Amino acid sequence: MQDLIPYLAALHGIAATLWIGGMFFAYVAMRPAAVAELEPPLRLKLFQGAFRRFFMWVWLFIAVLLLTGYSGLFARFGGFSADYLAWMHNIGLLMCVIFVFLFFALYLPFSKAVDAGDLPKAAGLIGKIRWTVLVNLLLGVVITFVGIAGPYL
Repeated sequence: MQDLIPYLAALHGIAATLWIGGMFFAYVAMRPAAVAELEPPLRLKLFQGAFRRFFMWVWLFIAVLLLTGYSGLFARFGGFSADYLAWMHNIGLLMCVIFVFLFFALYLPFSKAVDAGDLPKAAGLIGKIRWTVLVNLLLGVVITFVGIAGPYL
């Protein structure tokens, strides 16, 4: 298992970077551009398609993060040997729970509303999705800080 630690750590970092980077892109680049350039019906279809594709990847990222996170936690660190590891663990689990909520309670009803042409309902849900993504993005920034700075604090 010791031989796998560098690969597990790399996969963990890649999955985290892609998930957090995807949220950053969606929040600070795609959404403002879509609002500026597209009428609401097209904008909602764009978000529906983009989220469908991105969220399928997020499920994979979560699986990789949990697998590599727990493997590394016990193989590399021998468990919760430092406070920052517990912080990363708790923030990471919170991010996963928030994503599950976002997917099932917000995205799936949003997608159904878009398909049904119920634009007011879809618009209301996209606003909730936006705030939920912001919360997870901020948690992603915090967990990145903790993961990088934690060993030195």
